[in-house]
Amino acid sequence: MSCQGNTVGGKFQELRDIIEMIENKDRVGVCIDTCHAHAAGYDLSTDEGYNIFTEGLETIIGLQYVKAFHLNDSKGPSGCHKDRHENIGKGTIGLKGFERVMRDSRFEGIPMILETPFLNDSIYTKEIELLYSL
Repeated sequence: MSCQGNTVGGKFQELRDIIEMIENKDRVGVCIDTCHAHAAGYDLSTDEGYNIFTEGLETIIGLQYVKAFHLNDSKGPSGCHKDRHENIGKGTIGLKGFERVMRDSRFEGIPMILETPFLNDSIYTKEIELLYSL
């Protein structure tokens, strides 16, 4: 979540606490939404922010629980707490932020689902090609 209003899951500690309460963790996993993470304060637009983000995934949640990504840029700045999806490279995460995600070997083999505002099939195709090119 993006820490907007009365939500749970915007901070890695909240996800960790939920996971810890589950006895049988065999089928437990989290889906990381790039816009939500960015809006929650994990600044995916900078090297430093991305390093803090991935360190948190590793040490607080555990990479074994990251099962999917929703890829979308953010209309708002990091920490704005607003869930406003934008097309890839058109928002405040920017292409460099998505290049970091796409090149991170820790996420190899994890499904990544494009979840940007629908304009038309042609735009989706171009966004997918863009992500593969990164």
